Formats: sequence, C-alpha cells, structure tokens
Amino acid sequence: MGNVEKSLKDIGSFTKLPGANLFTTSTTKLFNWAQKSSLWPLSFGLACCAIEMMATFASRYDLDRLGMITRASPRQSDLMIIAGTVTIKMAERIKTLYDQMASPKWVIAAGSCAISGDHYRHIYSVVPGVDWVIPVDVYVPGCPPRPEDFIEGIMELQNLISNGKISPTYNVSTGGKNQIDIKKTKTKKQKNLIENKFINKNELLNYASQYKNKDFLYLKFITATDFEEGLTLTYVISNTKLGEDMEFHVNLGNSLEIDSLSELFVGADWQEREIYDLFGISFSGHPNLKRIMMPEDWIGHPLKKEYDMDTHNSPYRPTREEYESWKTKL
Repeated sequence: MGNVEKSLKDIGSFTKLPGANLFTTSTTKLFNWAQKSSLWPLSFGLACCAIEMMATFASRYDLDRLGMITRASPRQSDLMIIAGTVTIKMAERIKTLYDQMASPKWVIAAGSCAISGDHYRHIYSVVPGVDWVIPVDVYVPGCPPRPEDFIEGIMELQNLISNGKISPTYNVSTGGKNQIDIKKTKTKKQKNLIENKFINKNELLNYASQYKNKDFLYLKFITATDFEEGLTLTYVISNTKLGEDMEFHVNLGNSLEIDSLSELFVGADWQEREIYDLFGISFSGHPNLKRIMMPEDWIGHPLKKEYDMDTHNSPYRPTREEYESWKTKL
C-alpha cells in the first residue's frame, strides 16, 4: 500500500478504520490520475527525431514504469508524439490519425521541426509547426531532443492531465548460386562515359531506342534544370555488362512537353512523374502522369525559378504574414 499511497496521496486522503482503509477523493481527480498513469502513445514517427523517440521507448529508459505502452493502432491510442518534420502531404495523414484516436487524447510536439519547422519553415512543402494541423499540449525543444527531454515532456503532460487540462493550443490557418565471387567484386569495372551531347527533342525516342538495342538497358536517371534560357532535361542510360554510361541532354526552352521514355525503360515512369510534379514538364505517352510528391491540388511547380517559395496553401501552409503574426502572439 506504501507505493499506492505515494501516487494517490495528492488527489485524496486515506483514513484508517478498524479492519480496513478508506480512500476519499473525487471521481474527476481519480479519472485524471488513471488517465495520466496509463498513456498509450501511437507508434508513429516522421523523421530524425523519431530515432530519439525510439531510444526513449527502448529498454534502457523503461517507460513502462510510467504506464507508457505503445500501440500500433490509433483507435487504441490516446497520445500522439510528433517527432520530425511535418510536410503538407503528411499533414493530411497526421490529421486522419489524430481524428481516429480515442478521446480524451493528447499531443506532444517533439523537436524543432515539429514545433516550428525550424530551418525548413519557409520551404514550400513544410508546415511551420504541427499546431497548424492538430492541437498540441506539450512542446519538447531540441534538434533532436534527448531521451531525457522526451521523458520530461511526458511527465509534464502527466502533470497537465492530473490538473484536468482539456483545452490544448490550436492554431487555424485561412502524398550454389548464393556464393559470392570475391575476385569479381574486387575487379568491378569503372563506369565509362562514352558520350555526352545535346539532341533535338524530336529525336529522343529514336535516339534512346538505338542505344537500348546496343544493350543500354538501364535508365540511371532523368533530371531537369531550370536555366535562365529555359528548361534542360538530362538523361543517363547504362550498359551494365560493359560498365558504360551514355549521357545526353535536351533543351526545351519555353516548351513544356516532350515524349515519354516509359515504354522503353520501366524506371522512366516515376522519374518523369517527379519532373512533371516539380518542373511542370509534360511527357506525352506516359501511362499515369500525375503528381508523385506534392498533393494533387497543389498550385505551381516548386523547383522552377519563377515559383514563389512562400506560396500560401490552405489550411496547413499559412502565408508569411499569417505565420509572423502568429509568432508575435506566443
């Protein structure tokens, strides 16, 4: 009974009676004590701060002693720890998971990126603080915060729950063969760049087909660059048998359309989608040309020089004025 008395003495009083002990408290205080002593966090992490969160929940720190049991389902969780950078695409998922959590529920924002976006705060795809998306009860600063900081934040949340906190801060703004031949691994051939030239965009399919027939079967990458004179596409395909690469470029100028290589190279599918998403270049003949990184309703193409990095994207990406005015109220 001694350990129980130490944890319950602040919410009530014990009275010794002949043959029994009587504990007197209110139901509100008792329920708050039960809730703070049995927090079930969602096993959910976003970026590098999540590694420290995992260390905190590992055996060294033994958070089970605080009643912390991680759950894999939001429907069995009442605590969400946001550990990592919150992107606009991930904000939708965070909101969905939060809505599915059991009530009453609480949120801890851990790390500079989750709290304010940190040095990513003005990047087009980053939310400047998760409290633009869901309510937050406790902020744990750091980059990343150490496990001791996580524990302190959890204990602060337990204190708030004990005191009956139910109104968190909420900001609102208007996606035999298994053996290795050691000799072969040591004598790996250096890739040789056999060609590096510019071609006309109308020759793309014929040019790539010719080299594919010469066993250049692997598309290493496609990328785009926005120069002052216009967009340029760079392709690199490889003959893995001979260890040879072939690089070629296409000047698009002001044109934003070119033939797709998706029928020749499987890897062109998602690489062309990425370029379409970030540069706005359309690939004719692509089987599924739609955004791959940004939400479908995103306006503009973030890697073009003309793109405004402070573009407003409701509800999770406020304008610079909204963000700066919000900071002055803290």
